Amino acid sequence: MRGTAWASTRRALLNPLRILEAVAVAYLLAFLVLPLAVMVAESAGVVLTGGLSEPPWFLQYLGELTRNSILLALSVTAICVGLGLPLAIFTGRMIRHRAGFTLALTLPLLAPPFVSAFATILLLGRVGIVTQLLERAGVRLFDIYGFPGIAITHVLHLTPLVYLTILAGLRTVPKAIEESAVSLGSSPLQVLRRIVLPYIASYIYMGALLVFLASFGDVGAPLIVGGSYLVLPTEAYTRFLSFTVDRQIPVLLSSWIVVISGGIMVAVRALMRRTEIVHTFVTEQYEYDVPWMRTLGTAFCALVAVLLLLPYVAILVVSVAPAWGPQLLPRGWTLDHYRELWRSFGPLRNSLVVTAMATPVAVLLAVVIGRMMREGGRRAAMLDYATLLPFVVSSVVLGIGMIKVYSNLTAVGLALPLMSGPGLLVIALVVRRVPYPVRVMNAAYTRIDRSLEECSFSLGASPTRTFASVTLPQLYPAMLAALIITFIQVISELGITLIVHRPEWRTIPVQIYGYATEGYLGRAGALSIVLLALVGLAVMMTQLDYRRLAGRLSRGLRGAAPARSDVGGEPATQHSQR
Repeated sequence: MRGTAWASTRRALLNPLRILEAVAVAYLLAFLVLPLAVMVAESAGVVLTGGLSEPPWFLQYLGELTRNSILLALSVTAICVGLGLPLAIFTGRMIRHRAGFTLALTLPLLAPPFVSAFATILLLGRVGIVTQLLERAGVRLFDIYGFPGIAITHVLHLTPLVYLTILAGLRTVPKAIEESAVSLGSSPLQVLRRIVLPYIASYIYMGALLVFLASFGDVGAPLIVGGSYLVLPTEAYTRFLSFTVDRQIPVLLSSWIVVISGGIMVAVRALMRRTEIVHTFVTEQYEYDVPWMRTLGTAFCALVAVLLLLPYVAILVVSVAPAWGPQLLPRGWTLDHYRELWRSFGPLRNSLVVTAMATPVAVLLAVVIGRMMREGGRRAAMLDYATLLPFVVSSVVLGIGMIKVYSNLTAVGLALPLMSGPGLLVIALVVRRVPYPVRVMNAAYTRIDRSLEECSFSLGASPTRTFASVTLPQLYPAMLAALIITFIQVISELGITLIVHRPEWRTIPVQIYGYATEGYLGRAGALSIVLLALVGLAVMMTQLDYRRLAGRLSRGLRGAAPARSDVGGEPATQHSQR
């Protein structure tokens, strides 16, 4: 009996699936939970020893930063919901050519926030295009450096996020309910106010919460256009890099961000669970045939689409301009900025290398975590909370925590070889962006046919073989989508890269930030266009029908293969000529 128990235990320990699960949990514990826990524990020690009041101005300083961050996030959220809600209703219920409008309205979401901040300077800066036009009309524009610049940048970048979330909610409203209300004499506005909006309330709250989190934790836009308006993430970053400041201050700021984010995470998980479970179907859409509403909606959507896309037109123009001084348009055109990028190929190469290393690791981690969460139970709930942490906690905080933990290992000679070169950066990017592929894989696992797995088990296949032969092939389309989504997220990440990257491993986002802050706007514009092109290429790949392409390729190869003779394997035509 003892030998049988040991044999079963040994088989369980050597099960490849269990080994992968243990590795995934260890990865999250070592590079996500541990860095955050170390910072919170260190801050708790400072508070318990009475160090929170030293220096004496710290509590007032912390209160000001918290107020600024929350005020900014709330303002951006209110404006984005105010724009995104009518955009979703117009494109989902009223106007024609909705596919084109949806594409135009969601393109800004593909660009990183710091690129939007750079575009805001080109348009609304002291010599920006819009600023000059308004001055010629006698209107003096406010200074964008500060709260206005950050808010405008976030609104331009995050409005598509709440728009897409609410649009997804509209697709779950049963058509019959709206038809019945209209047939009973309700006007379209009454149907929208009394039926549609209460039905999609959870999606509106979710969109608002996502925008709040993105604005609260962003570091790129405040660093570029923030001016003297101080917020928590940027202050944690600048205090961490400063050598003349108490080293406890960035830790305390980071821990305070973790505490705030932890409270928000509970609401995020509750809303995600509600939007995924309460409405699990997509229904046919009801359309309101009201001419004046269609005309108003078309004009509104067109105006917002132009405003959202205008910054990227300005980036394209500055990337091919030799100099852009106090005039509306550049005095000439040049490709010198792109040639300069070609001569300094390092950031582009580094971004591609780091992204190529981090993306498959994140997706593999998501596949394993998704399988563990599929089983349910307390472990699934803990993993759900853990994989939400990188989404709600600022990237700067994650980076500071990793540096505090693993720089000490390097100092005492205990760091693994993986920590040298781009190793820690790759690990940090995986942790930062793993929530995206995890959500994709969670959705994919809900569509797995369990009866096929049960048939495999009944035929004597092991869990590992069943997963490899039955479950995994059903996940391939979702894994491909997760790869592309993760690629987009990793290659455009700035916050954690600023903290963790080594000087010789500057990536495209870091280089763009450096060019923009140093005044090399042409180079920053050219590199931004390169980054947008890479992201656009990845998005185009998601639209391809890979099964059809594979079928055409296999048919083409079969058609191109020469006929073989029975003698010596030579082509039949040559054999007959001989």
